[in-house]
Amino acid sequence: HGAPHPAGAMSTGIVAAVSASTSSRAVGSSRASTARRTIRASSSPSSRCDRWSATRAVPSRVGSARTSGVGFASIPAPRRSTLTRGDDAYGGTDRSGATASALSAAGASSAFAVGIEAFFSFLGTALAALVAGFLALSAWRRNLGLLRPRLTLSKSPRIARLVDSCPALHRPLRPPLLLQTSLAQLIAYLLKRNLVPEARWTRETLTTEDGGEIALEWYECCAEDDVWNGLEGDGSVTRTLPSAAPVMCVLHTLTGTAADFVVLAREAAARGFRPVVCLRRGHLDAPLRTPRFNLLGNCDDLDVHLEAVRMKYPGARLFGYGESAGTGLAVRYSGEKGPNNPFAAVSCVCPGYDTTEGGAFSRFEPLLDRHLLASVKEMFLSANEELIRGFERAYEAPGYDELIAAPDMAELQRRLYGVEGYSSLAEYHERTNPMGTVRDIAVPMLVINSDDDPICAPSNVDDNLWAFEGDVDRALVRTPIGTHCCFYEGRTLRPRSSWAHEASLEFFESVLNEQG
Repeated sequence: HGAPHPAGAMSTGIVAAVSASTSSRAVGSSRASTARRTIRASSSPSSRCDRWSATRAVPSRVGSARTSGVGFASIPAPRRSTLTRGDDAYGGTDRSGATASALSAAGASSAFAVGIEAFFSFLGTALAALVAGFLALSAWRRNLGLLRPRLTLSKSPRIARLVDSCPALHRPLRPPLLLQTSLAQLIAYLLKRNLVPEARWTRETLTTEDGGEIALEWYECCAEDDVWNGLEGDGSVTRTLPSAAPVMCVLHTLTGTAADFVVLAREAAARGFRPVVCLRRGHLDAPLRTPRFNLLGNCDDLDVHLEAVRMKYPGARLFGYGESAGTGLAVRYSGEKGPNNPFAAVSCVCPGYDTTEGGAFSRFEPLLDRHLLASVKEMFLSANEELIRGFERAYEAPGYDELIAAPDMAELQRRLYGVEGYSSLAEYHERTNPMGTVRDIAVPMLVINSDDDPICAPSNVDDNLWAFEGDVDRALVRTPIGTHCCFYEGRTLRPRSSWAHEASLEFFESVLNEQG
């Protein structure tokens, strides 16, 4: 127990230094491990002799170290830690397992990406094959004449001669390659105002006996004509026509305006006709003057139209062209006039025939029925709510609230009789149904219907084939394609003309040529 042995002092210093180094590394080892590393770290032979001394000195010096000329420096004691199987240091195989899992996930992700790429590649190929097949089928249908119209003629020799003079009635339709389905043509029809050129019209406003407002819209020219110089210009392709040039009077659709007939008017003017659209009440882009309008038009109002036309061009012959709802007025009016019909001939494109209960208005395709219903309510009811609400009649009739609540076109038609000027639904049908006067029509009539019409259903035609029997000047033409008032023709996508327009104008020309 005297002075420390020199070898012991050396061993103690080494232990202190190693302990400080071990603490600074903070590897979380135990005291026993530290002691063993301290003994192995000693390079002096004598330190092995003082192993007991070194290990005993460690706990007394934990947290301090002797340095030359300085007191003890505080050193944090190493913390004990517990290893688990989730720690990387637990075993080498765990790190390899994590790497393998990551590689496996990456491989699965890569395989999924390759699968998605292959799926979309297959989808693109299938779509391309489908489009190519559709185009090939469309070209085959058009080139082989599978779209040829079918004719049903009455027993009149005159109608046979007139039809023979119309080349369009004896050739196949030539729709654009991408417009050979009912849906495609119908979409083009709904967008047609964006597909036709701008046109200039001259409006002549007329007043009816009860104060209502109607108009004649005279065609001047369109942007594709050489004389076109803007909407405010004074160019006109019809101004140079002789005063005796035949006038084609257009009776428009349910919600139609003159803008719907630019292509027809341009083609008619090129053939020497003077086109005019007879705008009914509510179709003038202005509120109604009186609380009255007619879905299918009114014969008294048409009398006002035609009288104004004859006063302006007294030497001209008149021809009636009706589309959809306009055909109802053309047929009803022609039947009421009988042999005194101011029209020399009439063409009806996509008529609905019978408009009584269970007839045309009950057979609309549901989706298009909703579209038409919304358009009619907006055009006639919502735009004139105050006027219609203030309308009082001596008899009971559905008011504005009942009209605006109608769930479909058939029900709206049932409720409109009061606003249309009739005392009951029965009187309305008796005075407006086109088939009520069809037997009395005395002028040549061409009727065109399409097998794929979703508005004027083919069943309408089948139920009224009797109208083409007997010794009357009447011809029915049915086509395999054309949908509702379309019959578009062209090369690829954009419609350039309408087969129905061409057929109708040729029919009018046949009547003109027949009578000198």
